[in-house]
Amino acid sequence: MISPITPFLSEHIFQNLKNGLAEDSPLNVASIHFTQMPNYDPKLLNEKIEETVKRMQNAIETGRLIRDKTMISMKYPLMRVVLVDADSQVLEGYRTVQKYIMEELNCLNIEYK
Repeated sequence: MISPITPFLSEHIFQNLKNGLAEDSPLNVASIHFTQMPNYDPKLLNEKIEETVKRMQNAIETGRLIRDKTMISMKYPLMRVVLVDADSQVLEGYRTVQKYIMEELNCLNIEYK
């Protein structure tokens, strides 16, 4: 997908990666520019994961904005972050991505309410 934007870099990457392809593979062609764009398969999408990641991104952005407004540098870890939502499924989604939220907000603990 990057070949129209960075043709030489994508060709170099492709030439290195195609060494692992079987001889009869349809992807084993002379150049990245001879391949077709992959087809879209809606069965591979998981809306629940997409929604969880969107909420995680919003929580991280909000946390960063609060840190900026209160002038607390990202260098200093917070003792805790409190995530509040009336929907228990949303809170469960936050629990699944807790590691990423803690890492991005530099906090030691997350409370769910």
